[in-house]
Amino acid sequence: MDELDRTRQLLELLNIGIVKCLEKKSNLGVCKVELEQRAPADRHNVLMWEQRNTCFLPEDLKSFFLTSDGFQLSWCVKMDNGPQPLGKMRINRVSQLVRIGGTVQTSQVNPSIADLEGDSDQEDEVSGLEKPTFDNRCKIYELDPCDGYGKVCLVYRESKAEEGDVETYFGLTYFDPVDIFDGKHTSDLLRFGGNEPKIEIWFLDRALRWHYLTDSFIAYYRLMLMHLGLPQWQYALTDIGLSQQTQQWFNVFAQVRLELDREILCESSEDTKSRAQSSQLDINKVFKGKTDKRKAMTSQTQQNPGNMKKKALVPSANKTQSVPGTRVMASSSQISNKGLK
Repeated sequence: MDELDRTRQLLELLNIGIVKCLEKKSNLGVCKVELEQRAPADRHNVLMWEQRNTCFLPEDLKSFFLTSDGFQLSWCVKMDNGPQPLGKMRINRVSQLVRIGGTVQTSQVNPSIADLEGDSDQEDEVSGLEKPTFDNRCKIYELDPCDGYGKVCLVYRESKAEEGDVETYFGLTYFDPVDIFDGKHTSDLLRFGGNEPKIEIWFLDRALRWHYLTDSFIAYYRLMLMHLGLPQWQYALTDIGLSQQTQQWFNVFAQVRLELDREILCESSEDTKSRAQSSQLDINKVFKGKTDKRKAMTSQTQQNPGNMKKKALVPSANKTQSVPGTRVMASSSQISNKGLK
């Protein structure tokens, strides 16, 4: 058995029979199911990528690349004017696993993507996790360009730690570079003595909003297969939702999957509401002392109304100053009358 046949068998196991499943939907118009055959990635290229980016690939993604250098499956649907491309599943090659952001430009002439991001420090409404950032606190790599309607990203979070005399940074332990290139240190060694890198899979929409998908590559890979690569299927797991046209395609080819996604969103929204209700402030408790004092004062006022002091009426100074001569004449006449008596 040559290397290509062995790779083909491994891909069939990884794809859990998705090609045959699509071919059985020929009565619904599915046609031209094409799986691109790719050779395994060179191990040296994988190690070079880890050394160049100073972070280890997660074990499941690394094993996937050593089985097939990326993944691409496409299928069409029969229409009146001929077959039209519809479904597409894709994982970038190792060479296409490029970083997004990471460098903050201080110049106003050359802005970067980090200058465009909004409140990325906020938590995701569905998962409750902190959203990724485009600065040096996170390392973000593109897994799937999604034909321009978004990006599926592999996200590393900064986690500096000291283990003995060995420093770790983004899951990478700084060994001797010669040993790394010789193949002595791989993620197999990390499994027993080092740090397994913690990654997350996020979806970045065209408005630069982050949406959490999964906590591992294999979980995302299964989601991609279950959604049959239908266009914009990632939006089914976000608060944005699917477009009307995409919902129609789901009702035809993956109705059960669409119902499951709706149930997951309903459960996550209920959890979000419960967290919001538990975190709301009780105004009555916060201002309890002030309200009690006000109630006591009002009760005392009602019981002892006679004790309330009335303000004396102060005559207007303007009236006194308006007719000064009249008052002076009246007083002088009164004095003269008293003198005559």
